[in-house]
Amino acid sequence: MQPFLIKYRPRSTKEIVGQDQAVQALRSFVTTFKQQKRRCALLYGPSGTGKTDSVHALAQELGLELIEINASDARNADQIESLVGAAAKQRSLFSKGKIILVDEIDGISGQQDRGGIPALLKVIIETAFPIICTANDPYDQKFSSLRAKCEMIRFEPIAPAAVVQVLKRISMAEGIQATEEILTALGRRAAGDLRAA
Repeated sequence: MQPFLIKYRPRSTKEIVGQDQAVQALRSFVTTFKQQKRRCALLYGPSGTGKTDSVHALAQELGLELIEINASDARNADQIESLVGAAAKQRSLFSKGKIILVDEIDGISGQQDRGGIPALLKVIIETAFPIICTANDPYDQKFSSLRAKCEMIRFEPIAPAAVVQVLKRISMAEGIQATEEILTALGRRAAGDLRAA
């Protein structure tokens, strides 16, 4: 059985709830990338607010190849250069353009990550394609030089009412009997995190 997180993952940006402004800013960054001074967008906000899903949905809508790298897997200068750097320089499959997603950059920290942020900055300066990073907390001191090079796009916690609407839709599709009271309690308890709900 497929987990609900996968089964009901947004297939288009219209299905991203509660983030109209952020999704519009992301779309604008990607579609006008060649005119942008900044070569990277940094999507930030709490977990479960649609940062990664928005990038996936937008890439699909625009017919762009998506190269996804989790920052936890590329923590030092050599790994960033080999994974992100290679993606930023290689031509896209079928010449359709691409987006490079460096997910969860909060994972770059500590002694083993020496040179990770400077290497990422170097790739951002040289990239021929939009680079999009995601973070829960971009205001950590270690990200100060990265913030200066990025278009900052904030994703807000999802309102409880919006969470309840998504839970209702999933419940109906799955034939789950759930009262309004239970769904409302789940919506509140999620504290703006749709994935947790």
